[in-house]
Amino acid sequence: MTSCTAHTNKQGLSIWLICLMSVSWVLGQNHLSGLTDSLTAYMARNHIPAAMVSVVSSETVLFSGGLGMANIEEGEPASAKHVFRLGSISKSFTALAMLSLLEEKGLSLNTPVKQIDPDLPIVNNWEVEVPVTIGHLLEQTTGFDDFHLHALYNKGDSVVPPAIEMVRSHKNSYVCRWKPGTRKAYSNPGYVMLGHLIEKLSGRPYGAYIASAILEPLGMNSSEYYFHIQGGPAGEFCSNAEDMSKYLQFVLQGDSNKLNTLNLPHTIYERIEHAQTNVAAQQGLPYGYGLGVFSVWKNGYLFIGHDGGIDGFSSRYLYSREADLAVAVSINRQGNATAMAHEILNFMLGEGPKPDRKTVGIPEQMAGKLEGLYEYHSPRNQLISFTDKMFAGISLDVQDDYVVTKSILGKARDTLRHAGDGLFYKNEEEIPSALVFDTEDGQSGWWMNESYWLPSSRTLRLIKFFGVLLSILGIISFGIYGVISELVRLISKKRDHSISHYLLLGSCLSFGLMFLAFANTMENVRNAGEMNLSSILFLSAPFLMIVCTLASVLSWRNIWQGHIGRKIYYSWVLLSCIIMLVYLWQIGFVGLKLWSY
Repeated sequence: MTSCTAHTNKQGLSIWLICLMSVSWVLGQNHLSGLTDSLTAYMARNHIPAAMVSVVSSETVLFSGGLGMANIEEGEPASAKHVFRLGSISKSFTALAMLSLLEEKGLSLNTPVKQIDPDLPIVNNWEVEVPVTIGHLLEQTTGFDDFHLHALYNKGDSVVPPAIEMVRSHKNSYVCRWKPGTRKAYSNPGYVMLGHLIEKLSGRPYGAYIASAILEPLGMNSSEYYFHIQGGPAGEFCSNAEDMSKYLQFVLQGDSNKLNTLNLPHTIYERIEHAQTNVAAQQGLPYGYGLGVFSVWKNGYLFIGHDGGIDGFSSRYLYSREADLAVAVSINRQGNATAMAHEILNFMLGEGPKPDRKTVGIPEQMAGKLEGLYEYHSPRNQLISFTDKMFAGISLDVQDDYVVTKSILGKARDTLRHAGDGLFYKNEEEIPSALVFDTEDGQSGWWMNESYWLPSSRTLRLIKFFGVLLSILGIISFGIYGVISELVRLISKKRDHSISHYLLLGSCLSFGLMFLAFANTMENVRNAGEMNLSSILFLSAPFLMIVCTLASVLSWRNIWQGHIGRKIYYSWVLLSCIIMLVYLWQIGFVGLKLWSY
């Protein structure tokens, strides 16, 4: 420090500041070295080849770079310039572009989408009362289904097709399963439709418009919309650490000059970050899925952002103005980038401040309405919604001044404290995220984790759950027993089994073939929209099961031959086949052509 004071006061102050900044830089680098060490260890534990990482405050880029190897074979380390596929983070940028266009064209979030394009293939039984609006699309409250299998990948086009072609390929998804503006259900095709509306209003390809209206003004010159799946505006955005650092600082700062450049009002983020078009928002729940972003409570602060998952990549970005911190992470491996983002938040913030909130008692009348089992009624994907109905039940158990949520089998999950007016804090959150409300038909609904729940009979639910479970066990056990016993018979040259035995075995093996075909289709989703062996087996196996089961019923007297144990076991298996056929019919699997779904 003696050398710093050997000049005039003005010079000495300047040099002292430079010295201080140098020391701060070294300390900061040492601090970030600990962070990168922690992240590198996390990547090694989870077998992540490379990661894109951005960590910023409103004024400083704390870290912007790559970790690990971008190309293992060539030994190329990841850098801040390596581009990663960010999946559904695309929606945040598509939303900004749509908002900018609305301002330019004098339209609003309440504008019906058919006012812009009357030929959109939307099926809405509430069209006259509640037409689908831009706001519904942005907030995922249309009631649309998610991707259907046949429309997931585009293998025919080598260049980006007009968005209207993608919209037409997703026409099976554009059915309002409930009144728009009530429940939230994530729908990628909804954002594909937004891409088409951008093209319709701007007269330009959505990627070109988003680049000129949003990305270039923000200096995100390495970012663009790629093309491979039928989801362009919903999931094909690519970027790197340098560009994402610029975006994160933009959302932290709320720079009015940049907002002007983007043709966005200065208060736009107040609207972007707050949902308005679902029943929870309309009854006072302050946050949720807004306009291309959603909220989460972490480390004592409210964070806003989005996640993304796409072929071989997983991504997440989060920002909090109160914490003055934002992070973006993408990994070149299908996995959980959110966990890695949370590693950064834990390192930077620790546990964070304790929640400062006021709670009130739960009125007796409300407690009576809350108690009981609830069933999930806002599935993202209708094809596999049967899994939600089977396993996603939630039980609310009211204790004195709090509520405990439990699984259908009674395992405790979350503790909720009443904030007043039917709003509830979850665990250590400072902002309510759950709500009890009255539905239009007078039921007590429950909103939690962006999901819409309605009361259900615990007795009927458990009967159905264990009925299906025991039926599956019966079918599997007989399939295994039948195959083994047939092998033993062939080896020992014993006499054939009865016709009833073979009919039941045929029914059980048909169910097994259908299950394996469906599992293989979901595992190889890239080919799910094609007519192939798996999709043909999935279509034909239930009909073969029906034939074998009906024949078994007609020959039921043969089942009752032999000792009592055999009679009971064969009867259980036959009943299991009947129950599963009814269940498969109920969930729409009988006659389902996966290649055209």
